[in-house]
Amino acid sequence: MIRHERAKEELRHEEQLRAEEQVRKRAADDLVEQARAAVAAERDQLLGRWQQTLDEAHEERRRLVEDHRVEIERVRQAARWEVDRVRRESAVIVAQLRAQFAERFNERDEPRRIEPEE
Repeated sequence: MIRHERAKEELRHEEQLRAEEQVRKRAADDLVEQARAAVAAERDQLLGRWQQTLDEAHEERRRLVEDHRVEIERVRQAARWEVDRVRRESAVIVAQLRAQFAERFNERDEPRRIEPEE
């Protein structure tokens, strides 16, 4: 009978050890799952920040391209105005030179009268 009680006690002890091992295994599995969830959350957070940075970079590039386009158009317009101004001034100068030339040409072609000396 002592053997029988001893065998029962050993069996209970083994069952208790198995139960404790199962608890430890479940706890370890839970920790692994928590670690995986933490890694996935950190990955998602990093991907979110990376996407935000990428979006900001795209927006900055778009803004810079637009600023550059506007600046190019401003410089082109300023150049067109300068060319127009120079053309107008040149036209005035050419008209003045033509008038002077015509005046001098007409002066040369006028018959010169010899005035009698008195």
